Amino acid sequence: MQYIRIATTLYSFRREIGIVLGVLAALIILPIFAVIGLLNNGVQGASDALVSVDPVTHKVEVRDAKGGLITTLDATTTWPIRGVVTQEFGHPNPPYQTTHSGIDIDGGFGSPVTVFMQGKVIKAGDNVLAGCGSHCVIVDHGFGITSIYAHMSAHNVQVGQTVKPGEVIGREGAEGWAEGAHLHFEIQIAHIPVNPRTFMIGNPPPRS
Repeated sequence: MQYIRIATTLYSFRREIGIVLGVLAALIILPIFAVIGLLNNGVQGASDALVSVDPVTHKVEVRDAKGGLITTLDATTTWPIRGVVTQEFGHPNPPYQTTHSGIDIDGGFGSPVTVFMQGKVIKAGDNVLAGCGSHCVIVDHGFGITSIYAHMSAHNVQVGQTVKPGEVIGREGAEGWAEGAHLHFEIQIAHIPVNPRTFMIGNPPPRS
């Protein structure tokens, strides 16, 4: 009898329950469709939709998959390593990637690596990302922004550690899927790669 009463009560509220379920479905499904739409525009199109520089304020504007403004940041001159850019974001990158998801910088094997912006280490070491080697570091900067530092020959940070520009988190190497020593520097928003140059001013400083 108790189950019958519960069923009867639920049936009497079937319209309200349907509305609630519909709202929940929309909250879950719409962001997924928004992300799929971004990715269908290609890596550069997705990057342009998620992060851009305001031509008036010169602030970096970070947006979500539906175009809503998350935050504005100052662009930085702190590149993660001194050296020469050997491959840009979005360039063809076979056989490893269809298009390159970051910027490769060669500063010389063993050169110190720092972070482009303050954050907290969320992953460090081996098996962090496929092909990135034994000393990959991922840093969470808040607002859905993360940065990746891959192919390093060593790292000296731990998960949970707060790091800031200027602090050495590792050393350039050739670990993982790498054809020679370099740092793979990648920035993601909501796990989608974006062009690091949108956050950066100029080019990496030359080797010291």
